[in-house]
Amino acid sequence: MKHKIIIGSLLAVMVPFLVAGCERNRGVFEDKINALGTFAQISISGVPAEQARQAALMVEEELLELDKVGYTFKLEGELQQLNEALAHRKSMTVSDGLLEVIIEASKLFSLSGGLFNPAAGQLTAFWEFHCDKDDCEVSPYPSEVQKLVDQRVAKIITRPPSMDDLIIKGNKISSRNRQVKLEFGDMIRGLALDKGIQRLREIGVVNAMIDIGGSVRTIGTRGDHDWWIGLLDADGKDLIGSIENIDDQAVVAVRASDKSFDKSGSVYRHIVDPRTGMPASAIQSVVVMHENAMIANASAVTILIAGIKDWKAVADRMGAHKILLITKDGNIYTSLAMENIIHWKQGIEHQYLVP
Repeated sequence: MKHKIIIGSLLAVMVPFLVAGCERNRGVFEDKINALGTFAQISISGVPAEQARQAALMVEEELLELDKVGYTFKLEGELQQLNEALAHRKSMTVSDGLLEVIIEASKLFSLSGGLFNPAAGQLTAFWEFHCDKDDCEVSPYPSEVQKLVDQRVAKIITRPPSMDDLIIKGNKISSRNRQVKLEFGDMIRGLALDKGIQRLREIGVVNAMIDIGGSVRTIGTRGDHDWWIGLLDADGKDLIGSIENIDDQAVVAVRASDKSFDKSGSVYRHIVDPRTGMPASAIQSVVVMHENAMIANASAVTILIAGIKDWKAVADRMGAHKILLITKDGNIYTSLAMENIIHWKQGIEHQYLVP
């Protein structure tokens, strides 16, 4: 069964309902930083301002450390150096932080049956480019260049790079396949959410929310009521529903669209199906709620790649049960567990897929 959005074809986007000036006066401290390729917001409730500020600084250090070891592709970045080594059939000794990311990514790769594949960074790179204007065409390349790209993609997927190609001996990493290029952008944001909340717990904070690029992880409450997340349309203006009562949970949104620009309005990125080297096409967005943000993030990516026919089997395999997805033609699908916790906006039809 499926949902049809009456107000048009929408793309689900999440937003935590926090207004900086007003909420600060009500005992919610907020701090914003630029990390992991996007903006992150840390919100702490019920703690004196100076204590909350110090707690936020500790979380910021955690996020920036993950940015340094496992996200950035700057030439001096550790991940970039590792990818260079692997491309030249060399090994490299990595930090404990990057080793942890690699090990977690390998586990998620196995759970997903290979659909969640951080080793396929070369394929993702083909679908990033810079535009002079916001109205880029669906294909970024002239036909003759597109042909060369298609040939290159075909060459890569004849021996698909995978996390199983990595050889891990202590902190020393090497690869059996030169096509491996690690990219952790999706899962590392989830890992950052989990680590950030864990750090807050360790220092005694019991009421907080961390938002990284629209994906959130919470503990406790926001004052005298629960944290809650709004589900918005593609323009970020109209609510289609909300999720409440999310104590100690993560709510992660992943989307793939023909034009997905970063804050500078210049980067075009698709989520790529590692089996074909082409962008995932049928599903526009996925929202997953789970007690582990990293699993939620990886599950959302895997469900998006799996497509409308196979998403349920993939979700079960990864242990994800609270799911909302929207197809490119505007249909909404939810699992029963997610349907039971969404408050829909009046005027939007909603049914659910029975598990």
